[in-house]
Amino acid sequence: MAKAKTKTEAPAEEDLELEDLETDAEAEEGDSPKSKAQEVEFGASDLAKYLSEKTGKNISARDLRALIRKMAREDQPRVDREIKAGNRTRYDWPGGLKNPEVKAIIAAVTGGEMEADKQAKLAELKEKKAKKKAAESKAGKTKGKGKKGKAEVESDDDEVEEIEVD
Repeated sequence: MAKAKTKTEAPAEEDLELEDLETDAEAEEGDSPKSKAQEVEFGASDLAKYLSEKTGKNISARDLRALIRKMAREDQPRVDREIKAGNRTRYDWPGGLKNPEVKAIIAAVTGGEMEADKQAKLAELKEKKAKKKAAESKAGKTKGKGKKGKAEVESDDDEVEEIEVD
């Protein structure tokens, strides 16, 4: 029975140690630079809300980020952002609506650049779809001819069978 008591005492000590480790880990997480880096004064979602109210159109933060990346990739970028794979840093503009980059983004959205980009992508998609459909129809025509040729061969086989029966 003495063994049973020691077994019950050991898990209690382990629980205390685990709780201490969890509280230490939580304290470290609160002080981590990652949590401080994610605090944004004025970000893309804030700008999207503002533009939605200003224009009366529903502008999603995703569409806005796509426009911002496009603006950053230009020969003379209007937004200072390093565009590379895996760049997950959040957009943050100190000063909010007074920031020059934010002013450039607002001008682009109100100037219809976001809508023009959507229309260009839609036209490109329609063009690709038309080419694909045309290629399928050409392939379908050649397949149709092949099937007719096979049908004629099959009818020849039927005649051959009749000859063999006689």
